[in-house]
Amino acid sequence: MALASSGRKYFSLTRGALLLAGALACTSFAQAAQFSVDAVKAAYLFRFAQYVEWPPQAAGTAFVIAVSGAEDVAVHLERLLPGMSVNGHRAEVRRITRSQELEGVHILFVGANAFSRTRALRARAIERPILIVTDHKDGLDGGGVINFIEVDRNLRFEISLNAADRSGLKINSALLSVAARVERRLQGAFNCADGYPYRQPPGGCHRRMASAKMTRGR
Repeated sequence: MALASSGRKYFSLTRGALLLAGALACTSFAQAAQFSVDAVKAAYLFRFAQYVEWPPQAAGTAFVIAVSGAEDVAVHLERLLPGMSVNGHRAEVRRITRSQELEGVHILFVGANAFSRTRALRARAIERPILIVTDHKDGLDGGGVINFIEVDRNLRFEISLNAADRSGLKINSALLSVAARVERRLQGAFNCADGYPYRQPPGGCHRRMASAKMTRGR
């Protein structure tokens, strides 16, 4: 996997960890080989698929990871996915910009630079069994199920179980155990995507969420 050009952030991660369970761990500068942050995000996107259960109606001939507004991540996925499969379905990457292109998508990654202009795309995606992944400070508020964050110079991620429930997705406890933060379920909780509520109650769109810090044992 090639390194990105100079001037970009790099995270240390052994090559084997990118393709195995280590891709779920906190990525540290202290490890041996360096990979660009976009390469690490691409590896995470593929590994997330191993720890999420989609409803039966989401099955298709291919397992599709769609990317919007993150070309470098898409390029790394193109290098990573050939020969890979998820539950017996070949894995492929698709670049999308419009909601009409969501058909057959299992994972949608929205880059931070495209976050504001993908409001309509995210609003349509939350109506489908799609794992929305973002890397924006308001990612979970904007409909994301998983959001990449940087913690102490480490690439981590946070998870919203309410958003997962909304999309009919089940998150494996192994993935929850390595998340930096988990937004836990609350009775009557629901999500909104920048004013696009998935379920609109009589009193309007309000977020009711709790969070819990999750740390990995050493």
